[in-house]
Amino acid sequence: MHDLAVPAILNKPTNPQEPPANDNVQLLKPPLSPPYVIVERSPHHFRNYLFLFFLKKKKMSIFLDFDGTITAKDTVGELANFALRVRAAEGEDMKKEWDDVVAAYIDDHSAHVHGYRPPPADRCLPDQEIEYLRRMKHVETRSLGRINDCRLFRGISPAAFREAGRDLVADGTIRLRPGFQRFVRDRVKQGWRVWVLSVNWSAAFIAGACGELPGVEVIANEVRDDGAVAGPAVLNPSGTTSKEPRNLTNSRDKLDAMEAVLSACGLVGKPSVYFGDSTTDLECLLAVDRGFVVSDREDSSLLQTLRRIGEDVPHIRDQSATGKLAWTSNYEDIPNNKFALG
Repeated sequence: MHDLAVPAILNKPTNPQEPPANDNVQLLKPPLSPPYVIVERSPHHFRNYLFLFFLKKKKMSIFLDFDGTITAKDTVGELANFALRVRAAEGEDMKKEWDDVVAAYIDDHSAHVHGYRPPPADRCLPDQEIEYLRRMKHVETRSLGRINDCRLFRGISPAAFREAGRDLVADGTIRLRPGFQRFVRDRVKQGWRVWVLSVNWSAAFIAGACGELPGVEVIANEVRDDGAVAGPAVLNPSGTTSKEPRNLTNSRDKLDAMEAVLSACGLVGKPSVYFGDSTTDLECLLAVDRGFVVSDREDSSLLQTLRRIGEDVPHIRDQSATGKLAWTSNYEDIPNNKFALG
């Protein structure tokens, strides 16, 4: 962490006998351009302000996948089970209908995996794997069509999804990876912008499960009142000429969403980090300055894929200072200096 040169006039200690300002806060205006920030008064509050000011000027970005990255396991099944319980409470048993939706998706996915050419062993370059992943879009689109047609999620409000996410974490059904919440709070305090970027069907469910952490924004699909899954606004900007609304379902969608956010926030070219656990995260991991694969083992599908296309992905404890990719099973093992002001 670099030391900051503080002008002498701002380095002057406060008078301990000076009466406190109202509410023990003061609006500080440094000899720099806005924004101005309200900070707590302390003997070093001017120095602390400048530190935070310069840190925030770095405009650094972190994107995290949700299922399997923030959580220990995929949560889509739990999201569906919650909706099934809602329907059952209304006297409607939709389990068979939902099982058919899941089975159809598995069949479609399997057909794409086994029918695509070239096969995995011959896909040795990033562009070859990216093309394979992008060609899977039709599988996801057909699955969403089945989900929308069965209307399992109809009439369930964002508030209900948010509460379900909170409750499932509270009762242990969904488990967050160790150190996640503290890691995010520390990064927000350091001035990083933090987004959760997920192909999950409910942004509200994700927000509830994450604990609605201050400073964290969720980019994901959302369930409409009629039960249909709609894509996020970042993929469907106002004035678009596309006839079909775009859902967030695959690696290309994630990359486009991330790039749109960075562009809209003026963060293109600024330091960026991505966390993910599956091949839907591959394009984002390759596009950022530093990527972390979150996995319980060193031979996960994503890690095998990255190594097959020529990427070096050591465990985080073995990562070099210049290494772009690493893997970890939790957020407690990530050294703070990887996110220090450079």
